[in-house]
Amino acid sequence: MIILNSKKAEKIFRLKQFVKYAFLSIFILSAFFFLGFVLFEINHDNETAFSENLPQDIISSQQTFVSEVEDSKHDIVEDQHLIEEQKNIPQNTEQNFSHIETLPLSPEEKKQVAVAMDAFNQTLAQLDKEYLDNLRKKQEQSKIWHNKEVDITADMPQEELDKLYEEELPNNIIDDNEDKISSEQLSKGYHIYNRKKNVKDFNIIPKYKPAYFGDKAVIAVVIDDMGIAKKRTSDIISLKAPLTAAFLTYGAQLEQQIQNAKNAGMEIMLHAPMEPYSKVDVAPDMLTVKMDDKQIQEKLKNMIEKFDNIKGINNHMGSKFTENKEKMAAVMQVLKEKDLFFLDSKTTPQSVGKEMAQKYGVSYATRHVFIDNKNQKDYILKQLSIAERIAKKNGYAVAIGHPKSETYLALREWIPSLANKNIKIIPLSQN
Repeated sequence: MIILNSKKAEKIFRLKQFVKYAFLSIFILSAFFFLGFVLFEINHDNETAFSENLPQDIISSQQTFVSEVEDSKHDIVEDQHLIEEQKNIPQNTEQNFSHIETLPLSPEEKKQVAVAMDAFNQTLAQLDKEYLDNLRKKQEQSKIWHNKEVDITADMPQEELDKLYEEELPNNIIDDNEDKISSEQLSKGYHIYNRKKNVKDFNIIPKYKPAYFGDKAVIAVVIDDMGIAKKRTSDIISLKAPLTAAFLTYGAQLEQQIQNAKNAGMEIMLHAPMEPYSKVDVAPDMLTVKMDDKQIQEKLKNMIEKFDNIKGINNHMGSKFTENKEKMAAVMQVLKEKDLFFLDSKTTPQSVGKEMAQKYGVSYATRHVFIDNKNQKDYILKQLSIAERIAKKNGYAVAIGHPKSETYLALREWIPSLANKNIKIIPLSQN
């Protein structure tokens, strides 16, 4: 117990107590503010650069750093500055807390403050280590994705590779010429005229002539996602067949890969990334519904300029984007200006691609069947047989696949068999 002998001594004591607790309060508030700021920065960086599993980690790294070489260099320099700054945080913290010894605290209070400081510094050091590790991982991913000599997807399992490039694709078969009468139509009096009469006497004027490609049915086989997995892309090219190769814009050694495909007799088109409903979002040049018309058109034109004399594009993913009339209208205006066709991959049944293409006078085609939703040779051959059936019925079919290991094996077996089936493969632009 402290005994105060005068009012003056009491005032001095109270003043000392006030100063002591004021300093202590300022210290505690400063410590929590600083800790909160560090946690916010780390959390923000983690949300934008990393995710919970390996595929998404690779996805986020690719999305962040594959865009432009100059941007990547800027990011690396900026991250290096952050690393240097973060290295000094523990030292700076100790310097900021060094004035505690000068505060009018009892030995017990100083001990409590020292324990709190020690715990705080340990927590801060751990957070600092995690933050630096994340920054270094970002740098390494940047270097890998911009190294034009490295194909990091070469040994990646097919399941993980699929997650890099595509949202979940539908299994539906599209047959535009199939005329089915529903029970609802029958209930409303819809019927087929079945009295025997010479069809010439009906005096029918067709709205348009049906597709005719000669005495053989034709199939356009489009291989999406070309140019990213270099080994798998090379396998498809080695087939030396008149396939249609839809290249993404951010593959390593893109020009050389495209030239190899051309030399092998393949037609080249742009595989334009468009926003999906799923969280898969790896493309640095993705067209999104948040963009205004000018941004969409500028980005699409930049993508097209990376290719030489292409005749059309199709959508990469895009289940969300292709349902938006306003955004698809912006795309069609560019395609009309550059005289390019649009192949609707039909990643959603609600796609407005056909409607907008007709409105702006853009040549249009639609996918009939995805051939390799399962990376199984027997399944792929079965899907190709469906494409054959549609082609024989309608005169043509459009089948979309991907540069997968089993797709390569299935096509290698299937292509030579077409000679005996009165079917031929043609480039999509001839469809």
